[in-house]
Amino acid sequence: MLFDLFVFYSNSSFANAELKCNMNMESNNTSEHCPGYREVIEALYRDAPSFQNVGKQGYHPGLDMMARFADFLDNPQECFDTVHVAGTNGKGSVAHFLASILSAAGFRTGLYTSPHLLDFRERIKIVDDSGKTCSGPVFKMIPEEYVMDFLAGTEAFRMDNGPSFFEITTAMAMDWFAAEDVDVAVLECGLGGRLDSTNIVCPELSIITSIGFDHKDILGDTLEKIAFEKGGIIKHSVPAVAGALPDEAFEVLSDMASERESPFIYSPFHKPQSRLAERISRLPVGELDLKSEVQAVNLKTVSAAVDVLFPRYFSEVEDVATIMDALRHTARRTGLRGRWETLSLNPVVICDIGHNENALRPVMSQLKDLRDRIKPPHFYMVYGMASDKDILSVAHLLPQDAEYIFTNAAGKRAMPAAALKEVLLGAWGEEAAGSDDRYMVIPSVREAVRYVMERSGPDDLIYIGGSSYVVSEALDCPEIK
Repeated sequence: MLFDLFVFYSNSSFANAELKCNMNMESNNTSEHCPGYREVIEALYRDAPSFQNVGKQGYHPGLDMMARFADFLDNPQECFDTVHVAGTNGKGSVAHFLASILSAAGFRTGLYTSPHLLDFRERIKIVDDSGKTCSGPVFKMIPEEYVMDFLAGTEAFRMDNGPSFFEITTAMAMDWFAAEDVDVAVLECGLGGRLDSTNIVCPELSIITSIGFDHKDILGDTLEKIAFEKGGIIKHSVPAVAGALPDEAFEVLSDMASERESPFIYSPFHKPQSRLAERISRLPVGELDLKSEVQAVNLKTVSAAVDVLFPRYFSEVEDVATIMDALRHTARRTGLRGRWETLSLNPVVICDIGHNENALRPVMSQLKDLRDRIKPPHFYMVYGMASDKDILSVAHLLPQDAEYIFTNAAGKRAMPAAALKEVLLGAWGEEAAGSDDRYMVIPSVREAVRYVMERSGPDDLIYIGGSSYVVSEALDCPEIK
């Protein structure tokens, strides 16, 4: 079975070295915590609850507070170039791809993304190739000391003004990037775009990776409304790149770009203008360490972005192979996790943070292909979702003949495992009737992982997903390390 798994990945060198890198990636840039750090982070979560933990009540739309915070810090966002990335799906991967290749081109690159999976500091990184091998880790996370000093130095402002968790982390990222003298920062929107805290920048390029249904209670219940919110990052005369879009979203975004006199590059129709962009557009997904097949779509977006950025950032690159190698090893170089990540080979354990219909469709298709190829004796799904997600929209995508362990992550947003089971079995109807022995409820991710790892054999297949929070807790389980 292992041979078949390697063939599936189209790269026989993947095996143990790649797996070991993925499994140990979280150890990079980590050590014993600074005295007081844990308490400071716990206080931050307590005093400024995050959307990640509490949902809508942790979201503060609007830019006035962020502008005041930036002004308090002497506007650090003006000290470096930026690339701004929004989108329903794919924005995290595209941001990491760009950070990896910008660093390989010789630019000290800030990277701001969310949410984190294992360590708060994953959100704020610098990717810098200086003196390091191209394919190995070249990122560092914001130091614990800097986090503590920033929170201490801004305490009076925060107490007087009450910024949200995301406004605080955005300000922290901008401040550290300026202090570290980065050349360029790749900024991923947290939610939407128009009213997102990151939208105080005037970037070199705006990117909208995709438009689909998610966070409808905040962004709107139509594709047009969602596109309008995410298209809010398009600035006057600043080029904008878009990934594959539904017709309704394409019309909204192209009109917004036209109104703002912004060149609009639609990546599915874009013909590469540089040799580097052309090579990126043709790169097989099997050569990436980000193994999800959806990366083929993201690579087209990256290719178009490279053409826009080429004169400023890539025109002096003599060795295109170095940039391509950086692209191939983006996950390892930048510390990105949870995108079709292999956690074990005996049994095969795959995790992925995809949670909405557009994200899950290619993931479930890839999972089916893997299952058909390796033919595991048992196929387990460890699955949990957030309570504010559209569960019925993804029910038809989930394999109904798997053995399920329904679970829930810690936090107020998580849907109770028993409730998730009830909703999904109701959606599956008669096909799920009479098979209750295949559906376990274990309302703890750690206990669910322990249960399935003890039950499974070396040739079985286990998928863990449904929520970034479920994946986050699973990554910290010793049973699959």
